[in-house]
Amino acid sequence: MNKYTKSIDIKAIESNLANEICKAVDWNYFNFAVLADILSTDTPLYTQDRIMELVKWIIKYESRRYEVEWEKGNTTEGLMLASALNDVLEALGK
Repeated sequence: MNKYTKSIDIKAIESNLANEICKAVDWNYFNFAVLADILSTDTPLYTQDRIMELVKWIIKYESRRYEVEWEKGNTTEGLMLASALNDVLEALGK
């Protein structure tokens, strides 16, 4: 490794970002609409596509969790929505 390259621990970056997002959305005053507006209007198209890819994966994993929680007798409105949206994504071949 030379002085112009550095080792980047991708998993650590992703974990740190996930933790920061979780902390933010647990804050009572967090405004989802403001974040959505910023991400959808103040970013380049490529970045918007990457964000939508993230949303797609969140839907997919939350849909899987819905199935697990349903078997345990638990569910939430968000998990049910993820399950329905995942059905749509699968129908679109995504």
